Amino acid sequence: MKRLIIPFCLLVLFTGCELVEEIKDNNSNMEENSNRNSTSNVSGRSVVFYNVENLFDTENDPRTNDDDFTPSGYLNWDDERYETKLKNISEAINLIDEKPVLIGLAEIENHKVLEALIETPGMTKINYKYVHFNSPDRRGIDVALLYDADAFEVIESEKIAVKLPNNRGFNTRDILHVFGEFNGGAKTHVFINHWSSRREGQKETEHKRVRAATILREEVDKILENDKDANIIIIGDFNDYPDNESLNKVLQAKEAGYDNEGDLINLLFDEHENGEGTAVYQREWSVLDQIIISQAVYDQKSGLGIENQDAEILRERTLIYTYRDGGQKPSATYGGRKYYGGYSDHLPVYIVLK
Repeated sequence: MKRLIIPFCLLVLFTGCELVEEIKDNNSNMEENSNRNSTSNVSGRSVVFYNVENLFDTENDPRTNDDDFTPSGYLNWDDERYETKLKNISEAINLIDEKPVLIGLAEIENHKVLEALIETPGMTKINYKYVHFNSPDRRGIDVALLYDADAFEVIESEKIAVKLPNNRGFNTRDILHVFGEFNGGAKTHVFINHWSSRREGQKETEHKRVRAATILREEVDKILENDKDANIIIIGDFNDYPDNESLNKVLQAKEAGYDNEGDLINLLFDEHENGEGTAVYQREWSVLDQIIISQAVYDQKSGLGIENQDAEILRERTLIYTYRDGGQKPSATYGGRKYYGGYSDHLPVYIVLK
């Protein structure tokens, strides 16, 4: 009998250890699932746009002009600087208290940098996936959308080419269109933009942004023709001000308070009028990064609305460089060839959903 008791006790002991270990694993899984489920609610969470200023990996892509962003290139872009850049972007996004459910990004090189970004320690608490297409931009920079897969389901996505009539050599970033559904059933169209720059002058390049606005407006009209109360969110770096022709007249993105059927609402119009901004050129702030919504979102007609019916610029001190004379600008990664190790030459903008 004694001979039987000892092996039996040992069996109970080892089986008990296995049960304890299994319970620990289950508790760990429950805790992880609890953390995930806590982000599945959409209300009180944000939609963000961030031009991250040249998020390149360190590898040379022979198909694009990315040579500067390699270890032997003009900017000495090495693994250490790349890792710092990823950490900085993650830190900037996490400065937004309302956990982002959607994050539109501009100036990202490829899917590799998106995968690296969502695997940074500050991003892994949310189940981020991404939508990205390669565009014909010569430098190889694109737009993309990160989304919380526990709170938003992608139904369809497409890239919309921006072409100039009679100019086959013109290549710029595509517009990204993502159609999806938030938890709770609010189906929503999201457009991510990065329109042509003003590098050769505002007037000289205006026709490029007018063309992008024309193409985007055509897409919006198609949606509203089928559903006049469609949820539409348009985000991006437009390289134009809210009252410029491309945005105000062609896209018909108006200041809140206008009551013109079919028009869109630019939620950063008042910041522009108040002299605020998301980027700085020659010591002057300008609102180049904007969030534009359909009337249905503004009025919360189709299950989706925004808190305070307004958008915000993330003006955290960490993201801003202050000159000795008190002037300020976004804390950039580079200034010409000089490496500063900052976040971006643009500030993020965001809305909070309800």
